Amino acid sequence: MRALAIPLLLFCAAAIAAGTVNVSVDLGADVHPFSPLIFGVAFGNAQSNKQMAYTVDRWGGNSTTRYNWRGPAHNAGNDYFFLGYGSDQTDSADTFIAGARGAGAQVLLTLPTLGWVQKFDANDPTAVGWGFSQAKYGAQTLDECRYYNPQPAWCHADAGNGQCSSAINKTGYCVNGLIVNNDPRDTSITSTPADDADWIAYLQSTYGTAADGGVKLYSLDNEVMLWNSTHRDVHPQPLTYADAWAETVQYATAVKQQDPNALVTGPVTWGYSDLFTSAKDATDCNCSDGSDRQAHADLPFVAWYLQQVCANPLANGKHLVDYLDLHYYPQGQNIALNSDDTPATAALRLGSLKELYDPTWVSASWIANLGDNDANHYDKPDLIPRVRAWIDQYCPGTKLAITEYNWGNDGTASGAVAQAEVLAIFAREGVDLATRWIAPGAGTNVEDAFSIFLDYDGAGGKVLGDSAAAVSASVDQIGAYAFHGNQRTMVLLTNKDTVTHDVSVSFDTAHAATWTLYGFDPAHKLHLQGSNIIAGKTLTLPGLLPISANLLVIPDNDDIFRDGFEPAQ
Repeated sequence: MRALAIPLLLFCAAAIAAGTVNVSVDLGADVHPFSPLIFGVAFGNAQSNKQMAYTVDRWGGNSTTRYNWRGPAHNAGNDYFFLGYGSDQTDSADTFIAGARGAGAQVLLTLPTLGWVQKFDANDPTAVGWGFSQAKYGAQTLDECRYYNPQPAWCHADAGNGQCSSAINKTGYCVNGLIVNNDPRDTSITSTPADDADWIAYLQSTYGTAADGGVKLYSLDNEVMLWNSTHRDVHPQPLTYADAWAETVQYATAVKQQDPNALVTGPVTWGYSDLFTSAKDATDCNCSDGSDRQAHADLPFVAWYLQQVCANPLANGKHLVDYLDLHYYPQGQNIALNSDDTPATAALRLGSLKELYDPTWVSASWIANLGDNDANHYDKPDLIPRVRAWIDQYCPGTKLAITEYNWGNDGTASGAVAQAEVLAIFAREGVDLATRWIAPGAGTNVEDAFSIFLDYDGAGGKVLGDSAAAVSASVDQIGAYAFHGNQRTMVLLTNKDTVTHDVSVSFDTAHAATWTLYGFDPAHKLHLQGSNIIAGKTLTLPGLLPISANLLVIPDNDDIFRDGFEPAQ
C-alpha cells in the first residue's frame, strides 16, 4: 500500500448533534451545465478581482445613470442630494475596466439611456453641482450640511434634498411637498444613443471589439422604473411600458450597430414590483394592474418586455436584448444590506432563500400582503422559475441575469451561508449571469462564500461543470446542492440550523476515493475540515456546525485503491 497523499482527519463536533439529516445525490438526474458567470460582483477592485477570480465585474448603480464618459463625471441622484461630480481618472470607467480585465473578469458596463448625463467642465474638472438649489428653488427639509453633525467645512449648504420646507419662500416650485419645475441643466446636459455609440467606439479603440476581447456586456442603464425618484431632478415623469421599450429600441440598436458582437442586458428592473408593472401604474394607483398594464394586454411588465424582444428582431435576426436583467433583494426586515445577525434575523434571512425557487413559499415581508388572487400568485415570489417560464413563453433563448442582489452585509455569518446557497441556487436553477451588490470586502465572511466556489482549497480548486440532483430530507436545516466537473463530485451542504447536525450522504453510484471537506462557520474561516475514505454509495459527515457552509469533494479516480489496498469496513 502506498502512503496516502492526504492525511485522514477526524471531525471534532463542537456540540452534540441534534440529529442526522439524510441527503441523496444523483449525478445522472437533472444534469445541466451551469454558467461560470454567476460568480460576479459589482465594483470589485483590481486586487480583489485578481485574488478571488470573480468572473464578472459590474459597473452599475444609480450614479452610473448619468455617467459622462467624456468627463468623466457622474451624479449621485436621490442617493445623495442630487449632487453631480467631476472626477479624475482614479474612479473612472476606464480605471474600472482595466482593473477587471487585468484580473480576467468580464466587464458588465452600464450605458446611460436616461437622456441626460452630468455636466463636465474641463477648466474645473472636480467641480460639484446640485439639482435642487435652495437659493434658486426655496428652502428644503434637509441639505448636505445639515445632514452632518457637526457640519464639515467642505459641505454645500445650498444643496437641498428636493423636499419643500414649510419655510419655502419661492412660488411655483413646490407641489405635494416636492420641488418641481427645476431646470435639469443645473447639473446635466442632454445625451443621445449616438453618445453611447461614441463611447463604445472609444472602448473598441482602447480595448478591442467584443469579438477581440474588448468589453462585451452592456446594460441598458439602471433601474429605469425608479428614474422618477432616483433622478427626478432631470426625469420627473414615471416611465411607462412604451417608454421602456422605446428606450431599449433606440439604445440597444446603437450598441448593436456599433459592435454587432456585443451582448445587451435589459430592462434592468429594481425589484419585485416592477416585474409586474410600470412606474406610471405605481405612481397612479400603487397597484400591479393599473391602466398602463391593462393597455398592454394585462401582461406583467417583464413578460410584455420579453414579448417585444422576440417580436422585434433586428434585420439580421438577432435580438436587441440578449439577457433579461433583473434586480432582486429579499424584502424581509433587516435581511438585505444589513448587519443584523441575530438568531431571529438569521432564520428569516436563510428562510428567504426560498423566494428564489419555491412555488409554495410565501414571502415573510410586505410581498405577502399582495395576496394570491390570480394566476400570478403575488405573495409567492418563486423568482427564477417564474421568469424562466416567461422567457420560455414569450422569448425563448433569452438568457437570465440577476445583476443586483444581496442577502446580508459582509460580516454576517448567516449572510455568508445565504450567499453560498444563493450561488448554488443560481447554478441549479439556470441563472446565466449574476453580480452581487457589491463585491465583498477582503477577508470577510461573505468573501468566504465566493471562495468556497472559486478557490475552496487555497490552491485554485473551483466548483465547475454540471449541476446535478441533490435532495435534502430537511431543507430548512440542511441545504444540499450537487455538482460534477473536473473529474470531481462536489456537494455543497449548508447547515442553516442553530444546532449541529450529522449528515448522511447517499449517491446513485459507488465511489472509491479519498474525500475532503472544506467549510466555514461563525468561528472559522474557510478551511480544510477533514478527509477520509469512501468505498461505496454512502458516507456520514459528523457534526456539521450551526450556520455553516461545507463543500464535500470526491475525485472520480483515486489511486489510493491501487496495490491491493482495501479500506477498513
